[in-house]
Amino acid sequence: MSTPEPDQGFAEFFRTCLPVVTRTLTALSGDTRVVEDVAQDALLIARHRWGDVRSYDKPEAWVLKVAIRLLRRWQRQHRQETPLVAVPAVDVVDRVHEVEAVHSALRRLSPRHREVVALHHLLGYPVSEIAAVLVVSESTVRTHLTRGRAELRRILGGSDE
Repeated sequence: MSTPEPDQGFAEFFRTCLPVVTRTLTALSGDTRVVEDVAQDALLIARHRWGDVRSYDKPEAWVLKVAIRLLRRWQRQHRQETPLVAVPAVDVVDRVHEVEAVHSALRRLSPRHREVVALHHLLGYPVSEIAAVLVVSESTVRTHLTRGRAELRRILGGSDE
């Protein structure tokens, strides 16, 4: 009787998880130079712990949590503003000022508010998954969403959008 390979299934997990982690980190930081490295570092950590990670209910959420922590560490070490990049607009000419205003406003939010708003509104994560990724309670996520949205409305001049 043979024992399972320690990295059984990791290659497929890597292929499906890397784009998700990369997209999330890009939305959170906007710094595409470092995103690929951080995403791959998080997946390397997952590879070393694959025996445990593969048994988690949501191994992708665990990798995302690790990646966000690595990104925060990199940002602290490099002490730079981390702009949120624009999602390509359908009609760039008509919407460029609008998009710039929103992303400028997002950059002015606290890092935690920016993370929660980006994960929820740009990437479509539900509150429960954001809570798991950021290791906070769902009520904390809802509080950050409420405060982040209120701050965005204030910055953008009272608009509810």
